[in-house]
Amino acid sequence: MAQNITLQGATYSAVPAVDLPKQGGGTARFTDVTPTTAAAADVASGKIFFASDGTQTTGTASGGGGGGLTLLATYNFGSFSGSSTSATDTGKSMTLTGYGDYDVLVVDTSVNTLTNGRHTSTVGMVYVTGTSNVTTKNTYAVGGNKWNSKLSSSGTGSTRQSTTAYGIYPYAATVSGSTMTITFYYRYNSNNTGTINGTYTTRVYGLKLYDLIGG
Repeated sequence: MAQNITLQGATYSAVPAVDLPKQGGGTARFTDVTPTTAAAADVASGKIFFASDGTQTTGTASGGGGGGLTLLATYNFGSFSGSSTSATDTGKSMTLTGYGDYDVLVVDTSVNTLTNGRHTSTVGMVYVTGTSNVTTKNTYAVGGNKWNSKLSSSGTGSTRQSTTAYGIYPYAATVSGSTMTITFYYRYNSNNTGTINGTYTTRVYGLKLYDLIGG
């Protein structure tokens, strides 16, 4: 937002920035930052920006800003192999805090070392449901559709399963107090997803719908 300023008795309207001469040459630009709406939690950790009051501020958000996603937690899923063709409990689960500001959680379980023909990653969604009070997010559900990928025998290619979940995927999300517990199941399909066999890591990202659709 530009400002109206008075300098040496003269008034200037709608000035967005002022360039002043520096000792030794060159100019220093002073820009109006009152339109800034970002807070520290919106900016990547360690990155510096200026708040609307002109205060130099350092971002605190973890993860990247691509698509509005913020990395909330990393879970060492560990070694896992399985060949069940029906939905089967892996016996593993992770706990998560700090999710309350987000509308959707993206849960990605990926193999750490790529091997041709093997399952590589399954992404699932956890979303708020069952309440009209978005401030009190105490009921969550896991989306049915998953994005599953594998490497082909030549090291390329991906597989999308639209109605059946394959790979290692989030099965349920329950909340107790301020802690969410996510449990994981797996399903194997030799024709589509390759062998489930490797050491996996799960990463959970938070997504605010406001950031996704704008407003």
